[in-house]
Amino acid sequence: MSEEAITSEVEAAESTEEVKEETEEVVEKSWRDELPEELKGVKTLEKFKDVSGLAKSYVETERYFEGAVRIPDEKASPEEWERYYTKLGRPEQADGYEFEKAELPEGMSYDEDFEKAFLNKAHSAGLNNKQVGELYDWWNSTSKDIYVQNQVESENTIQRAEIELRADWGRQYDEKLAGVQRLVDKYADGADKKYLEESGVGNNPGLARFLDRLAKDFGEGRHLGDPKVNAFTDPESAKLAKDAFYNDTKSDDYQAYFDETHPRHNQVVKMVDRWNQTIHGEE
Repeated sequence: MSEEAITSEVEAAESTEEVKEETEEVVEKSWRDELPEELKGVKTLEKFKDVSGLAKSYVETERYFEGAVRIPDEKASPEEWERYYTKLGRPEQADGYEFEKAELPEGMSYDEDFEKAFLNKAHSAGLNNKQVGELYDWWNSTSKDIYVQNQVESENTIQRAEIELRADWGRQYDEKLAGVQRLVDKYADGADKKYLEESGVGNNPGLARFLDRLAKDFGEGRHLGDPKVNAFTDPESAKLAKDAFYNDTKSDDYQAYFDETHPRHNQVVKMVDRWNQTIHGEE
């Protein structure tokens, strides 16, 4: 081998060694090299170029969790639930909810007691102002719809009852209806009248016919009372009352009619005369 060839090989070897040394010098140490073995291979840490980047990310994470709302578990204390509800926007007290009261249809009353009970329940359940507002609007909207529907149905029921009774009573409708009303006025107290009106039972044609029969069979013939209140105005009713009067020979009214010394004699005589006038007409 010539001297030139030997020199060339030596230079090549030296060049290779220099490149290797330069490459080793380029490979820098990573901050993760100082971590424990179990953390060095964590992929999440590779996105951080240095410790400063990791620290900055940790601080931001801490700030996030400080403001985050964590749902209490089943072992949470009442105090933890209270703090949770507060973070969700619940006011401190039930009367702290803010909402606009609904405009109600004419005749519909506002239920203050229900509102108070609703707000107390909503507060104990942890609802915030937005949730309570939506539920409040839904409830009032539904209540108004139901009220209007009931009003329409009540009016329709009254109309149907009037049509049915007019067809049944004919020209005596007004007279019979007045007699039924007098009976109710005399024997029903305030609570009874309120029930008849609010429940709709008072608009039942069957009840009206029943009360009409009571008025005819027992109202005048057995309990004269004030003639202005109990007087019959149609011939059929007057005849039934007169027949009931004469058939009940043991009644006080019957005894008073035939006993001129009885304190109610004149009153009963006038009643019988009025029946006769109603039956036969004015003579």
